[in-house]
Amino acid sequence: MTHYIGMAGLHGCIPQTCDVYETAKDAADSLAQTHDLGQKRTAALRRDLYLELNLHRDGNEYAEITSCDCANPSQHSDSE
Repeated sequence: MTHYIGMAGLHGCIPQTCDVYETAKDAADSLAQTHDLGQKRTAALRRDLYLELNLHRDGNEYAEITSCDCANPSQHSDSE
């Protein structure tokens, strides 16, 4: 079953945050809430599944959403 991995962090490092979601929209909405993104940046993340962030303002350098169809979605979750 396809699921979506929402992650954010610093370039070249393991993501600071990573979780699994049923839809790409759910992942984007969660990342937007975590980073206090406005409507335009949230829409860009939903559309592009990637967004460059400002480390000083947002606390991370990027937010990214990828699809996956592995058998164990919980392996992607920091909260599991």
